Amino acid sequence: MTTSTVAPQIVRFAEGVRAALADLPAEEVDDLTEGLEADLAESLAEDLRRTLPDPVAYAAELRLAAGLPARAPSTKRGLLRGLPDAWQQTREAVDIAVRRTPVLAGAVDLAGSLRPVWWIVRAWLATWLLAAFFGMEDGYWFEGVWWLVLVGLVVVSAQWGRGRWSFPGLRAVLVVGNVVAVAALVPVLSAVDARSTDTVYVEGGYGEPDLTGVYLNGVPVTNIFGFDADGKPLREVQLFDQDGNPLATAVSGADGCLDADCEKTGLWVPSALRNGTVAWNVFPMRMVEDEMDVNGGLRAVPGAEPQDRVSPYKRVPALVTTEKVAKPND
Repeated sequence: MTTSTVAPQIVRFAEGVRAALADLPAEEVDDLTEGLEADLAESLAEDLRRTLPDPVAYAAELRLAAGLPARAPSTKRGLLRGLPDAWQQTREAVDIAVRRTPVLAGAVDLAGSLRPVWWIVRAWLATWLLAAFFGMEDGYWFEGVWWLVLVGLVVVSAQWGRGRWSFPGLRAVLVVGNVVAVAALVPVLSAVDARSTDTVYVEGGYGEPDLTGVYLNGVPVTNIFGFDADGKPLREVQLFDQDGNPLATAVSGADGCLDADCEKTGLWVPSALRNGTVAWNVFPMRMVEDEMDVNGGLRAVPGAEPQDRVSPYKRVPALVTTEKVAKPND
């Protein structure tokens, strides 16, 4: 049978197997691979869903079945030049050891069937790292043209994994890249998950929180209204946390809506204390009408007076005080 009648993928696979056996004498290679293309073509014709295994692993199986030793160490010098051969020798040795245990052999076969998933994952990882370098990542995904970069890297990764594209001069670099991708996958996923958890809703959309002020269910609190025991509204109440720190809800320069339709905007303003300082923990807070300055920022309209904010309630139910509770028990 001539190779012209055999599917191209079978021809490439057979070439990969023979390359993995290249350290053996030519006669032994011919004996081990005699009729390989024809056998594979017949096997694939009987089961169209079958996929070809890794040629290096297949060559290791041939060595094991023939009682031959693993591939001899490479005589090439230099770390990068010898890395591909060292990687291949390690794979062969591990595969021979694994194939001796049926359970592990089955696990390896299952992992081999999932290789296309890894091709996509490593393309996503490379794209995410590049996009993150330019600040264009968005959670697990990307912004703008980085989706096209992902598509391109998926094609490259898949073609390389299938053996369709070979880069003889870059074999060592590609092996190192594969190892780095495996090592970086978990840390990157952890970083992405942490960023996604820290992202909360802020006015105008989703973004990274500054963690300044008070939050309720992930939404920043902009004002606080207090009521006394009789349910009447309180004014100018200073609030502190359990450690005595001022309980602030807004930061200097923050703005919001002055009316229900938000046709006018205003800046939150602090209260003045008698010691000459200002406080952002006096509630309910007030706002002053703002305008844009010459630099494009916001400033209070000259002469504008701070305005009270509308309370959500004019009055709330009164409390049952200690005295009122005690009387029925007398």
